[in-house]
Amino acid sequence: MKRTLSTAAAALAVSVTVSVTAAGCQSGDSTKGPIKVGSINGITGLFQTPEVPKAVKAVFDEVNAAGGIGGRKLRLISKDDAMDPQRSSQAARELIKSDGVVAFAGSSSAVDCGLNRATYSKEKIVSVPAVGVDPACFTSPNIAPVNPGPYALTTAMLYYASETLKKQRICIDYTVLPGSGGGIENAIKKWTELTGKTLTHKNLAVGNGDPTRYLVADKNAGCEAVLYNATVAPWFSQAKTQGMQNVDFLLAANSYTDANAKVIPAGMNAYCGAEWQPYTDPSLPGNDRWAKIVEGHGIQKTAFSQGAVMAADVFVQVLKGIKGDITRASVTEAFKTMKPVAYPMAANPWVFGPGKEHNPIKGTRFVKADGGGWKVLPEGFTVPGEK
Repeated sequence: MKRTLSTAAAALAVSVTVSVTAAGCQSGDSTKGPIKVGSINGITGLFQTPEVPKAVKAVFDEVNAAGGIGGRKLRLISKDDAMDPQRSSQAARELIKSDGVVAFAGSSSAVDCGLNRATYSKEKIVSVPAVGVDPACFTSPNIAPVNPGPYALTTAMLYYASETLKKQRICIDYTVLPGSGGGIENAIKKWTELTGKTLTHKNLAVGNGDPTRYLVADKNAGCEAVLYNATVAPWFSQAKTQGMQNVDFLLAANSYTDANAKVIPAGMNAYCGAEWQPYTDPSLPGNDRWAKIVEGHGIQKTAFSQGAVMAADVFVQVLKGIKGDITRASVTEAFKTMKPVAYPMAANPWVFGPGKEHNPIKGTRFVKADGGGWKVLPEGFTVPGEK
């Protein structure tokens, strides 16, 4: 499972489309047959989340086994965009026009929102991503992710470093995905507005090669805490070589994996922001539901699979509340007028609603690398600006 950025060559080498199920030809206004639901995911390419559509389909299978929704089965149609803009746009058009989906649920593409937000608005169709990545996921009228997202997370991690860890000299070394630079800058600005503090050192153009020059720059700047989001193993190996054991490194959500915990050297301080209750502790609220789904279907346990289960669950709950025919129009209306849904794995209730932008989940929990695993820290969800 890849959670960091791979080479561009690997992305260009793959050009296949993966479907969870075969697509049909009925329109989104059909009131007979299966309820078709679209999803655009990164199965290949630079940003890979293959466990996400598997987990969404597992939830749908559970619903179907219990009789479906109003006697109709849910059919997930997932397309792999490989983080390719042309493929992502084509996937959205095909799902809406040819496959006749009533909505999108459980998408996890790094480029979908920015490329397809206008299409979703024009076609009056809603999307509930499992993993919102680019800024448009959180600033569009017809998209509402179930995760806080990298920008709210960036603000929360900087806030945690300054207000909880009490660090004064805070730095950031970031690999910014295409189109995401403005989101990161705004997240930093929000932290400054909340705390009155500024970064000691900033680099938003970090590559995946030898990290020595970035770490040397941090060391020379006297950084006490460094927010970082790229490849974990070489970064911490070199940080140890540079004698940076006293620096607190804060990692983005994509680095929160079992594999990454194992490669962080003993004696290094590594924290990670989790967008839901940390998945590595099954006793935390909501994790029992998620674990049942992924374990029962042999799906890899990751934080992003948590988002998949949550997106599928809230999607199903809203559909079950629809009275009358389930069509694209009725589904869109249901999400635009819904009441908040409490979900124990998330920091706060999730809601779509009528607004022009949606970033409903606000909190972040923190874990720390400890003995080859992740230790859940005692503080609850951190919501910047709230005590």
